[in-house]
Amino acid sequence: MKKKSEDIESLMQEGVKEALALGKEAGLNFDFTDKSIKDVEKLLGEIRKEYKKTGDEEGVHGLAIMLAAYIGEVIRKKGFGGEWARNHPQMGEDSFPFKWQGHDLFLYGWCMKRILDGSGDNVFFKYQCLVLDELRKQA
Repeated sequence: MKKKSEDIESLMQEGVKEALALGKEAGLNFDFTDKSIKDVEKLLGEIRKEYKKTGDEEGVHGLAIMLAAYIGEVIRKKGFGGEWARNHPQMGEDSFPFKWQGHDLFLYGWCMKRILDGSGDNVFFKYQCLVLDELRKQA
């Protein structure tokens, strides 16, 4: 079982590196702050525009995983931990839940929904509601 968690961890760490490179290429500031999630949202909006033009989902899943990995790393850098899993009993295989503070955050799902469904699925809004508000309650 340990091997699988190490595999998912290395996948997500690679995703963080890729997300940083993608953010830099796009001229965005991925600096692991809460504010940088707004830049993730901007990038997802650009990916959405491209997806709407082409209708091609190829590559979209990989981009969503990279950006989800980055969001997870932002949460971790706040000092409250968090652990990735590949599958979830209710959400299924390859749902990539991020286990944090007794909750399962579906960061990959956030990113996919933003790309596929548009701005109504704003990841910064979800981040504020599900991460920052949770931390405020604990303070």
